[in-house]
Amino acid sequence: MQTLSKRERLKSTALMDLAFAKGVKMKHYPLMGRAIQTPLPHDVPFQAAFAVGKKRFRRAVDRNRIKRLLREAWRVEKGRLAKNWEPGTPQWAVVFIFVGSEIPTFSECQGFMARAAERLEQARRDAGDRQTNP
Repeated sequence: MQTLSKRERLKSTALMDLAFAKGVKMKHYPLMGRAIQTPLPHDVPFQAAFAVGKKRFRRAVDRNRIKRLLREAWRVEKGRLAKNWEPGTPQWAVVFIFVGSEIPTFSECQGFMARAAERLEQARRDAGDRQTNP
């Protein structure tokens, strides 16, 4: 199911801080991200947060539009990542930050998110390898 429910949104500042302190880096200009494997309060494979800097986009309507586009692109892309997930398996907290200087189109956001999802999938495989082969 392709939805982005309230349970799938990352709101915990402690988890966001942890993602920035110890998380896996994802850099695909103009999108940056951090992700960390951690237990989440709900039975979902991912919780995601989205941020746009006030320095580059002074108007709140512009920041909100970019976040809305990123959330929609993540909603479409996360289904591919979560198709084999079962409750009790590792969960991930993900923070996406838009660092570009122009408002992107939805198709550009989909491309950014697809590349970030590939990096996240690679990080999940690497984390799974470390757990099976210490």
